[in-house]
Amino acid sequence: MKNQEAKALLEKYKSGNISAEEQARLDSWYLSEAKSKQSTVDYDAMERHLDAIWASLPVHHQQKTVVVKSIWGRWMAAAAILIALSVGLYFYANRKSEYYASNTTNHPKQEITPGGNKAILILADGSKIDLNTTSNGEVAKQGSLTITKATTGQLIYKTLGPKGKYPQGTLAFNTVETPKGGQYAINLPDGTRVWLNAASSLKFPTQFASNERRVELTGEGYFEVAKDKTKPFKVVTDKQEIEVLGTHFNVNAYTDENAIRTTLLEGSVKITVGRTNQTVQQSVILKPDQQSALGRSGITIKDVDTEDAVAWKNGYFNFNENIESIMKKLSRWYNIEVVYETSKDPDLLFAGKVSRLKSINSVLNIIEATGNVHFRIEGRRVTVMK
Repeated sequence: MKNQEAKALLEKYKSGNISAEEQARLDSWYLSEAKSKQSTVDYDAMERHLDAIWASLPVHHQQKTVVVKSIWGRWMAAAAILIALSVGLYFYANRKSEYYASNTTNHPKQEITPGGNKAILILADGSKIDLNTTSNGEVAKQGSLTITKATTGQLIYKTLGPKGKYPQGTLAFNTVETPKGGQYAINLPDGTRVWLNAASSLKFPTQFASNERRVELTGEGYFEVAKDKTKPFKVVTDKQEIEVLGTHFNVNAYTDENAIRTTLLEGSVKITVGRTNQTVQQSVILKPDQQSALGRSGITIKDVDTEDAVAWKNGYFNFNENIESIMKKLSRWYNIEVVYETSKDPDLLFAGKVSRLKSINSVLNIIEATGNVHFRIEGRRVTVMK
C-alpha cells in the first residue's frame, strides 16, 4: 500500500466511515512498515493525522496517545507487541491482517460494560451513603463540615467554620470505598485531591490533627497533596508509610499484587517500612520519575515512565506485562471472574494502550488479535485459553 492510500484510510477512520476490510488493510500496512524498518513514511505527517483523530474524540484525558515514532522501538522489543492504542488503531505481531478480519473470537452480543464513578461513603457514625444513586449536591453534614457530590463525579469536603461537633483531640473518620467496576475522586478538607481506583478504599479524618495529615489506603490511589509545611501528609498502607509535604504520586497497594508500588510524578516522598518497637527497618526517598517496589526482600527503586502508573486515572490501560497481570486489571475494572484453561506464560508479554471506556468484549478482541491468547465469556466469567 502506498503512503498516500494509508493517509486516505486514516481520514476514513477519523470520519468513522472505514470498513472492516479497509481497517485490516491499514493494520497490515502498519505491520509491514514496522517489520521492514526501512519505511519512507513521513512520520511527522502521520503524527499530525493521529493527533487529528485524537482531537475528534468526545472524551479527552490528560495524557495523549503515544506518538508513532516511539511505537516502533517498543513494538520490535516486546514479545506480543503493541496490541492497541487508545484511539483504536490496532497493532499486533506474528499474524497477518486477515486474522483480525476473520478469525477473532465471536464474543456474546451482550457486552460487559466498563466501570464508572461508583463508591460508598461511610460516615463517622457508621451510616452509609451510596454515591452511585445519591443525587448531586450536599449529601451530608458533620458539624461545620459539608460533604458535596459534584456533577463531575467528585466528593468534596468543605469546612464552613472553625468548630466541629467532635471534642478537641477526638478524630472522627470517614471512609470512601470503591467496588470492583468503580472509581471515585475525593477533595479532602485540606484541599488534597485523591483519585481511587477500583476495589480500593481511603480512610481519613473529617478534620486533620494539628501536627499531621494522616490517611489509610487499600488498593490504588493517586494523590495531589495540598502543600502545608507545618503538617506532613502521610499515606499508610498495610506494609509502608509515605510522608510528603506537597506532591503528586500514585500508590498501588492491592493485596493480590506481588509488591506495593509507589510512583512519584512531582516533588519528593519519604517511604518507611518495617516499624518494630519504633525502630525503622528501612527508609528511602523517591525523586520524580522514580518508582519504589516493596516486596519480600525490601524496597527497590527504579526510573520509570510515570504515564504507565497513572494510566488508569487518565482513562486508559497501558499494558506492558503478561496476561495474568492484565487480567487482574480487567477483573477489577469490569467486575469479572477470571479463570485459566491453560497454564500462564509469564514470559509472553503484551504491550499497548486501550481506552477504559471500551467494553471488555472490545478489549479482549484487541488482545486476541495478537493470536497468542483467546477468551470465552460466560456471564461475568472470562476464561483464558490458548
